[in-house]
Amino acid sequence: MSRRDPHSFSDLDQGRVASMDLDLNVNFATSRIEGTATLKLAAKASGPLDLDTRDLEIKGVTDAAGNKLEWEITENDDILGSCLRINLNGGMDSFTIDYATSPKASALQWLEPAQTDGGKHPYLFSQCQAIHARSVIPCQDSPLARFTFTARMTVPEELTVVMAAAPGKAAEGAQSGTRSFSFEMPQSIPPYLFAFAVGNIVSEDLGPRSRVYTEPETLEKSAWEFAEVDKMLLAAEDVFGPYLWDRFDFLVMPGSFPYGGMENPRLTFLTPTLLAGDRSLVNVLAHELAHSWTGNLVTNATMDDFWLNEGFTVWAERRILENLYGKEAKSLASAIGRNGLMEAMNSFGMDSPFTQLETDSKGSDPDEFYSLVPYEKGYLFVALLEQTAGQEKFDAFIKNYIKHFSFTSITTAQFEEFLNAELPGISEQVRADEWIHQAGLPDNTPVFESERLAMLENLAKSWSDGGRPEVAEAKKWTAEDWQIFLQALPRTLPEADCVWLDEKFDLTSQGNCEILCNWLIIAAGSGYEPTFDRTARFLAEVGRMKYLKPLYTTLYAGEKTRGMAKEIFAANADGYHPIARGGIERIMAG
Repeated sequence: MSRRDPHSFSDLDQGRVASMDLDLNVNFATSRIEGTATLKLAAKASGPLDLDTRDLEIKGVTDAAGNKLEWEITENDDILGSCLRINLNGGMDSFTIDYATSPKASALQWLEPAQTDGGKHPYLFSQCQAIHARSVIPCQDSPLARFTFTARMTVPEELTVVMAAAPGKAAEGAQSGTRSFSFEMPQSIPPYLFAFAVGNIVSEDLGPRSRVYTEPETLEKSAWEFAEVDKMLLAAEDVFGPYLWDRFDFLVMPGSFPYGGMENPRLTFLTPTLLAGDRSLVNVLAHELAHSWTGNLVTNATMDDFWLNEGFTVWAERRILENLYGKEAKSLASAIGRNGLMEAMNSFGMDSPFTQLETDSKGSDPDEFYSLVPYEKGYLFVALLEQTAGQEKFDAFIKNYIKHFSFTSITTAQFEEFLNAELPGISEQVRADEWIHQAGLPDNTPVFESERLAMLENLAKSWSDGGRPEVAEAKKWTAEDWQIFLQALPRTLPEADCVWLDEKFDLTSQGNCEILCNWLIIAAGSGYEPTFDRTARFLAEVGRMKYLKPLYTTLYAGEKTRGMAKEIFAANADGYHPIARGGIERIMAG
């Protein structure tokens, strides 16, 4: 055995799956997907081949001629799922698996009509990162195992399928009352980027290479919010070089989507919490766009190398923002990120191995140690490299890095080797070993300064001494201004202070989810009862873990609000994606 990924049963020396042909039927009545997956190997292989599965019902395995193959499946492992071992008798380069997903598939969320914007049709979507693709397709569920695919998905005729692939072609289904949608993904992807959604979905073109998909009720608002996507695409190409995925389309998801965005190539998924009505949260779109290079083209080999995806992408996101909106936008975004990083590190403990960039996560569930550390500590390290090398030299390095490793999955050691070859001596200058392999935050961390940032942070720090913002001036603040100010305030305020903030700035009625969530966290920690109804409604409206986790953590930590946290979760748990639900259950068990 030569398993190179601690979160996969697959052994690529047995044979590597190069492509997959899927023929799947979506059954909303049973909350199951049934069909076949034909796996094609890069070269003929014989003997056993191990695949990852989770809660899949395997009905049979056949060779290209339809002959039955021997197979067995192991008992379930709480983290890894089950290994499907297929005996490739005599050597072959393709085989077909007949299977069905479980109603409790960890990657899938089945929504009732009432849980959608339109309220008339059901909805289904997938979320396969980090190791949930195995609950939808039998596969080598490791970022090392990139593959191409074709897919035909059959659904009720009133619904539409969209997929992270070339735009689909619709045809009448084999059964009455159904439609089939056919897709092709010609570029190789790691399994965690396999993605699709089924629902009452419409679209509008935003540019020659971009299109927004949503439910009809959200289309106009979404098209306006993200109208500048083409500017972002051009700004990203300035940083990285040509965009190699043909199109950058995206789908605005139902509210239960657990992340801000997911960078599925050709069809990024975005949370509807970005629809602030003022384009103030479009940085998330810039982040997912940047993943088209760092993550989708150059992919982390395993979850231990996850910082290679996220650190470079956060850096790129902020370079795009700087190119479009100036240096202050970058400084403010960096400050918000730094606040989140310190919260994450403190929650682990500054000496925790999960505050390292390269981790050793064998035996740990990726969903349990997921945090902002690879994003924000990774960003600071990449920014330090840029500052030390100089922007012109570092930009050339980035373009070479992307070109050299495109469509491959690499380890941290491979990155370090490339860095030393391309920028000799810089690792020693920045103390790269300390950044990558040691816990905590080194003392040579880059500092991003701006007069506005200093003003906001100093004003918040003076709160206990009576410092207050000028009301008329603060009402002109941007969303970023408010995030920085609220994040820098004490976590617990007297009731009179909460009343003053809410009365002067109407924070409880705020439509920007970033501002609202930061305010509700303070209010919950302060036991400020006038916000409790809004907190309960907010936690019923959103499924994004960025908001759910800190709010539930704060509520559950308070003696006055613990019962409220349990009641809200009990009322809404079925509406959360399985990944989010599991995260909150761990908070409640803590």
